[in-house]
Amino acid sequence: MEDDEETVGYWKTKLMELQEKAPKPIMVVCQHKIIDKPYYYGKEFHGFIDRDEAEKLVLAVGEGAFLVRASRRSEDAFTLHVVFDGVVQNYKLFYDGAHYVGIKRYDSIEILVEDGLISMYVEKHASSYINSMADEVVYELSPYSHYHRAPELVNSDKQRQIAPRCHNFTSFTFKMPHYCDFCRNFLWGLVQQGVRCLDCGFSAHLKCSEKSRPDCRPEAKYIKRMFAVDLTTLCLAHGVRVPTPLLHCIDEVERRGINVEGIYRVSGSFERIDKLRRQYDLSHNVDLVQEEDIHTVAGLLKLYLRLLPQQLVPFSVFRALLKAYTNSIDDLERIRNCRSALDELNEANKDTLRTLLAHLRKVANNSVENKMSAENLSTIFSPTIFCTGNFPFPALPNQQHVLLNFLIVNRNILGPS
Repeated sequence: MEDDEETVGYWKTKLMELQEKAPKPIMVVCQHKIIDKPYYYGKEFHGFIDRDEAEKLVLAVGEGAFLVRASRRSEDAFTLHVVFDGVVQNYKLFYDGAHYVGIKRYDSIEILVEDGLISMYVEKHASSYINSMADEVVYELSPYSHYHRAPELVNSDKQRQIAPRCHNFTSFTFKMPHYCDFCRNFLWGLVQQGVRCLDCGFSAHLKCSEKSRPDCRPEAKYIKRMFAVDLTTLCLAHGVRVPTPLLHCIDEVERRGINVEGIYRVSGSFERIDKLRRQYDLSHNVDLVQEEDIHTVAGLLKLYLRLLPQQLVPFSVFRALLKAYTNSIDDLERIRNCRSALDELNEANKDTLRTLLAHLRKVANNSVENKMSAENLSTIFSPTIFCTGNFPFPALPNQQHVLLNFLIVNRNILGPS
């Protein structure tokens, strides 16, 4: 990528962190049986109650509370009441095989409310950021443009002869965490978070898609990248538990770099690292034995972690993990509580973190020769492993470094593979 090798985080996580902090929906359950209730509503339906009563019910529950009521004024008219920021929001609610209050369609009222709470929370805390994020992009440095220009994808002479081709964008629901190929920001929400080009796979916010250039490359859709791809998606697509580039780098470092002084601290060649990344993205079969400089291999591992759309330990798990660490009385309780917090990771993230920690433990065990203690490794890796957000945690010097150091030296937290 164009960023400096030591830059932390290629993708911009601000909007993802806000989404994780958004209030969760709380259904206000109707306590009595409703006669002739529409089949597509559940316990959130309160029948014919007036607006004042509906607002009292949701306000009594608090932030994120919601219910649905029928209107006395109009047949087959329904209103959704949701508490956001301490105020009751009221929406006309419709159903035509899916629930909706606007353009988006939802399979359930709860998903509709959760998506709405996310949108309102993100827009409240980042409206100016959202309005400007597409305007600050240097298109030549965007993810799509970067892969479009990869020398292995197109011959530079042919590239100049390619006729302009507009993207064929359509609204799209991303099942996994996804980032914009234009501005690198998170595509927030649960349903129809953005658009995707049907021809080349370019994914973007709707506003960002309007600024894209006529450079659609349909052949790019069939390049199954291994870098900058969601872990779960990659592991399922390739039938592996841990990403292949990470395993290859670990094997090579342990084979001939475990005793090299400054391993993971000394920078490798950025040009060589980026070339290896492109080789993995295009051919998948890369022989790292042919790379003479072990620091370049180590740099490739760090780059892989840095380009993940979501860090190995996302904000919600980091928050629980740090709380478990700081609130424990002794190391035995700390290990037990941290293990419980890490159980919230999905399988791909957990397997990858377990493998990485075991590797860093081996490196640290050879610190007499390589000068890389667990503490030193924690300083290097914690910013790329943990998504720390801006949550107001209790003061703790170098808290993420201390936490990663604890995970490295205690092999029982995640256990064997």
